[in-house]
Amino acid sequence: MVKDSSFTIISYIYYNRKEGSYMDTKRWKVMLAADDYGSFTRVGEELGYTQSGITQMMKALEKEVGFSLFIKDNHGVTLTKEAKALIPAIRNLLNADEEINQEIASLKGAQVGTIRIGTYLSCSIHWIPKIIREFQKSYPDIRFKIIEGTEGDLAEWIENRRVDIGFISYQKNQRYQFLPVMDDELYAVVPSSHEFAKQGKIPLEWFQDAPFVVTDYTPGNDVHRILKQYKIKPDIRYVTINEFSSISMVEHELGMTILPGLLLRGQVGDFAVRPLVPKVYRQLGLAFTSQDALSPATKIFLKYAKDFLLDD
Repeated sequence: MVKDSSFTIISYIYYNRKEGSYMDTKRWKVMLAADDYGSFTRVGEELGYTQSGITQMMKALEKEVGFSLFIKDNHGVTLTKEAKALIPAIRNLLNADEEINQEIASLKGAQVGTIRIGTYLSCSIHWIPKIIREFQKSYPDIRFKIIEGTEGDLAEWIENRRVDIGFISYQKNQRYQFLPVMDDELYAVVPSSHEFAKQGKIPLEWFQDAPFVVTDYTPGNDVHRILKQYKIKPDIRYVTINEFSSISMVEHELGMTILPGLLLRGQVGDFAVRPLVPKVYRQLGLAFTSQDALSPATKIFLKYAKDFLLDD
């Protein structure tokens, strides 16, 4: 008979807390952070440990599990193949540990915990600060960790539970729950000196073979999806690290781009924003693995965020 995984994980945490064995959750938190940041120095800055303290913790953990966890070089640290195989189970363990702490606090009448949010740059600028500010008036002891990424990053982070909630656009064939909250129109962004800037609207076909700047151009990317749908192939000259870098490239007349209206709110500079013909949108919403997998604090925040955005 297959054991119930949630029961196994919870029992495992309880046993190891009681017995004080090597399954100390803080060590696994350090290991995950090292995988995320690739540097013990950065892990120390994020988690509040000294580098020597982290090194000692990881050496002790390697001794107790019986194999090497890290490969070190001049660029930092990476996980060994064996260590990477542990990552899904470790995330489940830490998520369950956080859920237990929040359930205990809830039963005592307190709402505490940490909520990890994965988000686009546009959402982290225009939505999340307002939502958290209002939310913490009622729940001041709940903390947040905000991680920005692309469509592909966020989908992966949600599925492997690196984040609890994702502010993301709708993706076909996703393996997570999605609550739509807004249709965000996409616009053409062109240099102010470009002839397209003289037009009131810009047909999508004008991007065919045109010098183009894009932040991410993978199959899950909204711009990729739209251009593929209309069979438009721009001349991609530059792939940037974020949308503000793309705007700067446009301002320097290195190409043009397509960006969401949410990100463009309040942005001014040496560029022109024009509606596209036909109008195209990305559907923004809140994503999570499942209701059952959410911690008490995350469930409260999810409902609050959805109601806030639908009323915004």
